[in-house]
Parts: sequence; structure tokens; C-alpha cells
Amino acid sequence: MTKEELKNFYDEDLKKYDLNENINFKVMFNRLIDDGYDLFIGIDEMQDLIDRLFAWYEIKYPEREFDFYDGKITLDFGIKKELSDLMDIKQLFFRLTFNQIKLLNGNYRTCSMKEYPIYENGKKIGVSKKVYFKINRNENDIYYNKHKDFIVSADAVSGKVDTDYEIDKYITDDVNLCDLYKLFKEKYKDRLEFKELEDAINNKYIDNYLRDKLLEFVSLKLLYSKKTTPERGYIRAKRFIDEFNKRLNLNLTYDEIDKVMNRDYKENKSKVKVISL
Repeated sequence: MTKEELKNFYDEDLKKYDLNENINFKVMFNRLIDDGYDLFIGIDEMQDLIDRLFAWYEIKYPEREFDFYDGKITLDFGIKKELSDLMDIKQLFFRLTFNQIKLLNGNYRTCSMKEYPIYENGKKIGVSKKVYFKINRNENDIYYNKHKDFIVSADAVSGKVDTDYEIDKYITDDVNLCDLYKLFKEKYKDRLEFKELEDAINNKYIDNYLRDKLLEFVSLKLLYSKKTTPERGYIRAKRFIDEFNKRLNLNLTYDEIDKVMNRDYKENKSKVKVISL
């Protein structure tokens, strides 16, 4: 970019990653709460998450790495590569708050949750997280007189529903929580009340939407960083997206950063900003 194009590039930064200045995001966030979203993380903590991820990736992929590949300096990069390998998602999560980790993991959540150790050859190798939902029957259900309610349990990560005597009365195949919710709505809404399940499905959807939006903002902050060039910021942002997609099994795209990089900066269009999420 020319000097003038570079100025226009930064002038057109909408700073979506600054949540306290992102009016559209704050309006949307408040509307979600008004509509019944079960809030567990506030805007300040979300902003802190953006800032931590931004700082982590600027440290993980330092300017001198780019200088090296551009042929500007010669260094022994054994130490650098070792540091980048150590700065994985596990180490990153170790430095985040409980709520930030909870949002990034995007698991199902309810007021009834339990963890169970997983053993292999007598050695603990992990933890299984379970969520529980109370399903109420009404008089239209043929099992109402025997039991007026029952409990559905499922894996908090995959949503796979555990089969047992009660749930097998309504399903014939293995299902996840989304499939179960659809089944209940289509076939049993006149027989069962499943508000806890419905709330969990809605909360997970919004949790994941917020997570993906915040990660998108991180990629934009990396791109627009004035500590580097747009080209290097773009590379960092792509690496960030690729690593989160791989480690957390996400489907983040380059769409927003590509849109920014492919824009024509010969003229300054910052005076006609159109702000969106």
C-alpha cells in the first residue's frame, strides 16, 4: 500500500473490536437479555477476552518472525518455534477466566450439571460432563399417572442423549439434544413440557453466536493493529482463525478480513461509514 492508502486503511477501521464503542453490538446484546438469554458473562469480560487473544497472537507470531522471512534479519529461530509450539490452546485457556473458557468451549449448560472422571487401564484420562433436564408430562401423556416427570441426561459437549427406560418411550434411535428438541416439538408438544431443554438449546445457540462474533472481532483487531502492517496483520488473523477452527472444531471464515483487505483504499471512505455487527 502507498502511504495515502495506508492512512485510508486505518481511517476506515470501524473498531468493532472495541465493545464499549460498538453501539450495534451493545444494542443486540441487551436485546438478547431482554428476550430471555441466560447471561453469564458481561461486556467488560468479553472485551477482556478480545484483548487477551489479540495480545497472545501478537506475542506468538512476533514481528521478527516476519522480518526473518522477509530476509531483513538472520536469527536462530529454534527458540522462537519452540515458544510458538508451547503457546497452544491449552496454555491460552490456562490464562483465561472461567467464564471466558466457558464461552469459548460452547458446551450445553443448565442449572443441573455434573462431571464424571474417565478412566483407562485404571488411570484417569479425562472428565465427562453431563447436563440434566427435567421433562414434565401432562394428562395427555399415557405415562402421566405413573410418573409425572422424568430426567433426560446428555453429554454437555456433543449433546448426545443418554438412553434409559424413560427416554426410550419417546425415541427409537440415538439422538442429540437438538434432535430431541425437534422431536418433542413435532410429536409430543401436547403431551410434554420441556422448557429446560428449550432454554438450553437457545442459550447454546446464542453462546456460540457471541463466541464466533467475538473471535471475528479478534481477527479484525489483529488485522488493524498499528504495531504491524496490514499484510502481516492479515497473516496473523488467518493463523488465529485456522488454529481456533482446528482446536475447537469451529467454522470461522476469512470473510470479514478478506472484505477489508480487498477494499480499494485509493480514496478515503471513512466519512461514510456503515456500522454493522
